[in-house]
Amino acid sequence: MNYHPFLILLLLVFVTNLEVGFTKTHHSNTTCSENDQKALIEFKNGLIDNSNRLSSWTGQNCCKWDGVFCDEKTGDVVKIDLHYKNYLLDGEYPQRVLDNHTKNFLRGELSPSLVKLKHLSYLDLSHNYFSSIQIPPFFGLLMNLRFLNLSCAGFGGYIPKNLGNLSRLEHLYLGGCYGYIIGPGNDLRVDSLRWISKFSSLKSFDLSQLVIEDTKDLWNSINMLPSLLSLNLEGCNLNILPSFTQVNFTSLSSLNIRDNMIGMSSENSSIIPPWFSNLTMLMNLHLGGQNKFDDPTNVLEKLSSLRVLDVSNNGFGDSLLSSLSKLNNLVYLDLLGNDIHFSSLHLLGNLTSLSVLKLRFNTLKGLIPEGLTSIFCRLSVLDLSDNEISGLLPTFIRDPSSCLENRLKELYMGNTKFSDFFPEGMSMHKNLEVIDSTNSLLYGEIPSSISKLSNLRFLRISNNKLNGSIPSSIGQLSNLEELDISENLFTGIVSELHFVKLSKLMKLHLSKNENLVLNVSSNWYPTFQVKEIGMASVKVGPDFPQWLQKQSILDTLIMSDANISDMIPNWLSNITLFMTTLDLSVNKLVGGISVLCDAQLLNSIDLSKNLLSGRIPSCLSNLEGLRSLNLADNSLEGEIPSSLGDLPLRFLHLQKNNLQGKIPLSFQNLTWLERLDLGENKLKDVFPTWIGEKLQSLELLRLNSNQFYGVIPLELCQISSLCWLNLAGNNLYGTIPSCFGNFSCGRIRGPGEVFGQRVESFMKGIPLEYVGEQILLLRILDLSENKLVGGIPKELTKLVYLQYLNLSRNSLNGSIPKKIGDLKQLESLDLSHNKLSGSIPQSLASLNYLSYMNLSYNDFSGPIPTGNQLQSLDDQSFYVGNPRLCGILIKKSCNGNGTSNVNKQTPQDGDHDQDVDEHKWFYAGIAPGFCVGFLGILFILYKTRNRGVVHVFQCLARRL
Repeated sequence: MNYHPFLILLLLVFVTNLEVGFTKTHHSNTTCSENDQKALIEFKNGLIDNSNRLSSWTGQNCCKWDGVFCDEKTGDVVKIDLHYKNYLLDGEYPQRVLDNHTKNFLRGELSPSLVKLKHLSYLDLSHNYFSSIQIPPFFGLLMNLRFLNLSCAGFGGYIPKNLGNLSRLEHLYLGGCYGYIIGPGNDLRVDSLRWISKFSSLKSFDLSQLVIEDTKDLWNSINMLPSLLSLNLEGCNLNILPSFTQVNFTSLSSLNIRDNMIGMSSENSSIIPPWFSNLTMLMNLHLGGQNKFDDPTNVLEKLSSLRVLDVSNNGFGDSLLSSLSKLNNLVYLDLLGNDIHFSSLHLLGNLTSLSVLKLRFNTLKGLIPEGLTSIFCRLSVLDLSDNEISGLLPTFIRDPSSCLENRLKELYMGNTKFSDFFPEGMSMHKNLEVIDSTNSLLYGEIPSSISKLSNLRFLRISNNKLNGSIPSSIGQLSNLEELDISENLFTGIVSELHFVKLSKLMKLHLSKNENLVLNVSSNWYPTFQVKEIGMASVKVGPDFPQWLQKQSILDTLIMSDANISDMIPNWLSNITLFMTTLDLSVNKLVGGISVLCDAQLLNSIDLSKNLLSGRIPSCLSNLEGLRSLNLADNSLEGEIPSSLGDLPLRFLHLQKNNLQGKIPLSFQNLTWLERLDLGENKLKDVFPTWIGEKLQSLELLRLNSNQFYGVIPLELCQISSLCWLNLAGNNLYGTIPSCFGNFSCGRIRGPGEVFGQRVESFMKGIPLEYVGEQILLLRILDLSENKLVGGIPKELTKLVYLQYLNLSRNSLNGSIPKKIGDLKQLESLDLSHNKLSGSIPQSLASLNYLSYMNLSYNDFSGPIPTGNQLQSLDDQSFYVGNPRLCGILIKKSCNGNGTSNVNKQTPQDGDHDQDVDEHKWFYAGIAPGFCVGFLGILFILYKTRNRGVVHVFQCLARRL
């Protein structure tokens, strides 16, 4: 388990809960008053309780009701605890599970009848959903409250100031939600916090994720709380810490100011103020996240009581460790995202209590010094991920007997450069629960002794170079929850033995082990219920796997390129009811896809590269959360259903089918669409102007190889984010819009999301397929095979990151823009089969990435530029059909004026032979033509029987 700093705060909350309520219990001999009973019923009537959590609230004795606690002597209601108890989830869950949880939230109105509970001292409504209503002002009348928890409950608006009337309050929680805590959060604001200065007994205060309009007022008010033990201000955008001359909350034991943008701006101080040194009782301190403090060495070394310290993402250097070496009570240390080197880690040797050490994203390079073994041996959690560590695994991992004590429970070393066998000695770490070595350089086989790790819960070793067969002993890991061995070189058969005791398995990823075969019997059903299955490029077929029928909580199913040749089974509709991601691409599935119409939670479908037929069902509009739909490269036919325009699609790939008709007008509603690929179909329509007007989030637009006609509308230029535009192979006419030079994606590189779509395009003279992240990196403009006229707009040279430009097979005229050399990233240029003329710009020689250029069949003249990358483009077919070109690349010399010596040059030996051949062909063609023509004339004259002509024929006959 990867400890989150907030979990420690939860523990503190739990302890304080016990402090307030340990004497208040359900008591069989205690009866509540009629007044309290009626007040609670009135309160219940205002709530919406979809899951009947309050079903026990019947009868006269409210002390027996769930969530109600009475004083065992007087019978007065003193405590109401209605927080949703299952709010903390260990990891990601399927949408169905989350929906079930959220249905359990209490909603509705909060009745002021609570004021009638005169002895109420404890009220917890956290982790419910009150639809952004304001915290009711009548809460300020609950004068005996000592504990109030409204965190993560969906409240909104300004916090009422009359909460300041609760002078007995000891614990106040108004914060948001964290990590795997499910809930709607709060959307609360506060303009002034002077009212909290009345809370002289306040011990715990949580304002996390609130909008605090006056931070100076906040700190001044907090400084008037001498009893404060725990303060949580995470994510409040405080920007700066105050400079107190005197601090009054010196009893503070837990302080969380993560993610406050402190020091992130040059206008704000990044210094930890000196008053921190007075907080000598601090045990938990969280300074990490989105903050950027200066080196806190002089402050931290004085906080000798610290047990938990989070200074992540601050960029601190090695000098920090010298002050930390004095914190002998430190148990948890998060140094993620700093500038720590191996050479300084020995300074942590004095921290004999240290159990959790996180060193992810630091400057750890090379081999791990063996001198650090004694430190690492004491740890239960070690995170070395995302560093440039190389060489063999350290001795304490390969041979735990080198440690006096073997405490290691969690080991994270992903995204490193460890190059070593998967060690046999790993199985000697008896307490190991987590092994995460994703994306490293481990090789060899997984030892069969791995079955000895009986406590192992997570095995993540994807994207290494591990090979051989997967040991069947892995099936003995009865506590395993996640198995990810994808993207390795494993071979052989995976059988039922590999899963025999994996009843707790929640995630199974075997993808991209291309020689791996899943071989289980047709009547086998595993004991596990998994959330995720990844078996891409694993031989699962040819039959559709029957064992999937029993998987009732599947969230993700990826079986692309799995050698499945079968009908899509009808029972697929049952296991996709709660699924969010389905990828069965690159198989040989047949039939239709209406079986998915009830999978209302799906947000991504990829069934591309199959043998699917029939029409696209209009009932796909039932999938109200669908963001990505890929049905490319099938045999689907008919019109595109207009109902797809009702979906929140961001990615739509329907290319390479037999679709007909027009693009539905309802697609104007797809304003979030980023990729639209309808290429290689039989669509026929005038080019829609509304694409540019409505779909302004597009990054990729492919309508190639259809039958669109008309001019390219100028409205298309409104899509400034367009990175990939392919309109090739249509019947478009007119000129190329000069405003295409305004496409910002071609001018500005920016981050993007990585999705698993495939796009196939004809580039560099050959068809190429681009997948996932590759699509993000491409900048393409293809207008080839149309009827475009006019010149090449010089504005296109502004697309300085353009990589592929294809304007071939049109009727373009004029010259190539002189500044085409500004397209420094250009890799492919095709201007062939046009009517272009003039010289080839010398600036082309500066294109260092150019690997394909075709200028054939135009009317270019003069010398072909030489130098740099152009020297490698020596295929003469790239220049054929331009008789006035000359240069070394086509072995035709130029005269002194830089023009081709087609008529004047003195032939060399090879040229002479070529000329002789050309003369032979000339005379061979002209002689028969002359003879036929001459004989035809004579035949006509002969028919007229002209005496003079007859005489001529007689004379010719005698001479012959």
